[in-house]
Amino acid sequence: MVDFSQRLKKLRQDKHLTQAQVAARVGVTASMVSSYETDIRLPSFEVMVRLADLFGVTVDYLLCREDRRFLDISALSDEEAAAVCSLVELLKKRAGPAASDI
Repeated sequence: MVDFSQRLKKLRQDKHLTQAQVAARVGVTASMVSSYETDIRLPSFEVMVRLADLFGVTVDYLLCREDRRFLDISALSDEEAAAVCSLVELLKKRAGPAASDI
């Protein structure tokens, strides 16, 4: 099972960010981010929320309480949101049953 430290590191790497860049964006030191990724410490509630916002995921996703990611489309028009939803449905059909959790 994936834990918080692994999930955080994967999210950071997927966004091509360094630990220093993540640290600067959430208001901690790079050594703190390193300690999160090596499972030495957990972030405070405030930092956890900032991390979730930075990576566009929920705190539950970060804490491995759920495996689904969410995409914020609130800034899109209704037409644009419908197009995104259609694309997601198409990709889920193409990828098969495992992708139905998207």
